[in-house]
Amino acid sequence: MAGGTAMGESAADSVANGFGQTHEIGNLWISGVTLFPTEGAVNPTYTIYAMSLRAAEDLAANWNTIAS
Repeated sequence: MAGGTAMGESAADSVANGFGQTHEIGNLWISGVTLFPTEGAVNPTYTIYAMSLRAAEDLAANWNTIAS
């Protein structure tokens, strides 16, 4: 289901940022349709693929600065 871990700018209104990294736990990433507040009129599979790739690229680029 969509919306369980919605993306947003801060922990006040969402669980994760635009890359799927959680606000509360710095080294936890979420990927999937739960990041969307609602589902659109079409299948979100390709959008999920693109978001997962974007998150993986950000994770790889910032690997040395991520809290452990």
